[in-house]
Amino acid sequence: MDYGFKKLDDWKDFERLCTDLLDAEGFLIESEPYVDRTGADIIAVEVYQSHDPKRQIRIRWRVQCKHYAGSGSNLGRKEVEESLYNYGANRGVDDGLFLIVDTDYTETAKETIDKYIHLNAGSKVTMWNQRQLATRLERHPHLLLRYGLALPKVDYLSILSSLTTFGSVRTLLISDQSAMAHNITSILRSAGFDITFLPFWTYSDPERMKLNMDTILSDEFRLIICFLGDSFVIPFPLSLVEIIQRCYEKGTALLMFPFLAWSMSRRVDLPLQDIVPVKLQNPITAPFDLTLERVAGAYRRGDFRWLLTFDSFAEDQYTELDPTDSGSPFVDGIGARFGLSHSFEYLTVNDDAKLIWADTTGNPMVVVKESGKSKSCYLNTCCHSCMTPIAISSPLEASPQFGYLLRNILKWLLK
Repeated sequence: MDYGFKKLDDWKDFERLCTDLLDAEGFLIESEPYVDRTGADIIAVEVYQSHDPKRQIRIRWRVQCKHYAGSGSNLGRKEVEESLYNYGANRGVDDGLFLIVDTDYTETAKETIDKYIHLNAGSKVTMWNQRQLATRLERHPHLLLRYGLALPKVDYLSILSSLTTFGSVRTLLISDQSAMAHNITSILRSAGFDITFLPFWTYSDPERMKLNMDTILSDEFRLIICFLGDSFVIPFPLSLVEIIQRCYEKGTALLMFPFLAWSMSRRVDLPLQDIVPVKLQNPITAPFDLTLERVAGAYRRGDFRWLLTFDSFAEDQYTELDPTDSGSPFVDGIGARFGLSHSFEYLTVNDDAKLIWADTTGNPMVVVKESGKSKSCYLNTCCHSCMTPIAISSPLEASPQFGYLLRNILKWLLK
């Protein structure tokens, strides 16, 4: 995929773009682009925080910007060794090395960083490649306009248009009013599905729920989609839980999104535990290496032990999915690794369920369960945001590959 970074005239423009993007993403810029004697182009401070305001950490990143899009070359071992040498020779207590490249990095470059971190306690390294740059730029269109860039448009309605072959599928969509819930509503309507739309403000109010019960009870749903991204501390009404259970037992396909696992872990929607194919993974009780990789992310290396006390879900974290980690039919149409900046839970797979696809850190993304004629799927992504003023994009609007993934899941559920 062409991300358009070749349009930048020179490395100075790329450094300015990186500075503006870091600023838009909430970093504090201590120094504007220049090359100091230690090799840093930008100094930017990042504060990691959790839902407990007492748990946060401040890192002063020494940013190096690598504009390789014109040549098409990737960040290699030699350049990384030079960057690590300069970082190690000048590192302060809270300093980290931040490498931004508008192509990609080689496997030997990654191995060099891993070896350095292993031998140098307290070191921290973050990397952004072209996929992560594009994912973050997508939600700052004013920067795309400023630098004359244009990311590929995502026509998710066309990607999922083949769902019309299923005809008028009676669907109950339990909505948290998120952007993704409304995206999926538009998709299914365009495909000719017969949708009963049940938003949070309807099912959470007993009187409003009564007005809709006759419609809900009279329908024989073939598909139920359940979003819980912003209403997970409030339980579903018992009448709705009974409808979900009854329909599932009769063979209705069920597609679920976060934070249903979190909700059950807090005993909020516990009656659904026999249907949901996953459980919440507490990072504190997970194996150390697994926890560190999942919570810190595949693009961070170093001493992030403080993250072991982080929440049991991540907000606006970048992860990647590699189609070689899954298989047909779920990867059909997905030709290459892709990234999402999204919110998700840390999960474990139930014994009676099957892991279909994990992200590159090993955290489950797609988990399915089959019980007789009943099928369910847990798709571990949502748009929840409560710690940042930056709106998290719907994965459907940000990634064509995610559109193919959703299409493949729905086809599997309805087959």
